[in-house]
Amino acid sequence: MKWRSHISIGKAIADGLDMPPGERKAFLDGMVEPDRHKERMNGPGYSYRVSHHRSPRRVIMLHVWMARRSFLRKDNYQGCRHLGMALHYVQDRSTSKGLMGLTHDRREAAMADLDVPLKAVRDGLSRYVPSPRFISRSISLTKPRKDPSAALYQACFRSAAISAAVMDMRRSSEFKRQYVSATRRHNVFHMPLAIGAMAIGISLTVVWTSPHPFLASLPFMVTAIWMDRPYRRLSRLAAWYGLRSH
Repeated sequence: MKWRSHISIGKAIADGLDMPPGERKAFLDGMVEPDRHKERMNGPGYSYRVSHHRSPRRVIMLHVWMARRSFLRKDNYQGCRHLGMALHYVQDRSTSKGLMGLTHDRREAAMADLDVPLKAVRDGLSRYVPSPRFISRSISLTKPRKDPSAALYQACFRSAAISAAVMDMRRSSEFKRQYVSATRRHNVFHMPLAIGAMAIGISLTVVWTSPHPFLASLPFMVTAIWMDRPYRRLSRLAAWYGLRSH
């Protein structure tokens, strides 16, 4: 997607969110940052340049989480910048490169000549869920479109929905109550049960030189882990709301 399209989408979203001038500038700068400086992912034994049209979901979610943590720290400048970078990849995901990239430039040029569909932006800003799971799912559902109008509509809708989800700082008191309750069960019952069952099973296995005690303890460990699923789900959301570190 050409810079003109990225910036046009960014301006429409910034208008819809009533971004102040400083945050608006950071947001639009982030929207084209991946084209200015090619991003690389580095790790033990690997290093590769991030593909824009096939960017891994984890790369986009990395910027989403960096944006969210920045907003939680009241660093709105960095929050808007990283949010813009995440949306750049989402928007490029919407554009099909075609067979061997032969129609890529022509398709992007056609998109650049289109007006931003404001209805898609409005729909995205109103139809969202403020959670990382929603954003991750939205990224997965973003598929390359050959039709320029369809590609632009999808890019606008997904970008607006993700922006609203990241910037929504509201947190219900009911969620905090559920998280505290799940944490208490995790610390008092589920974790002690899993660790205790494992410790007893290993100890008796060593004493009796037989694997049967450890095998007998496995159902208790599995049951404790299965019962602890609400805690793991809520822990992810707790990090999203700033109640624990991510």
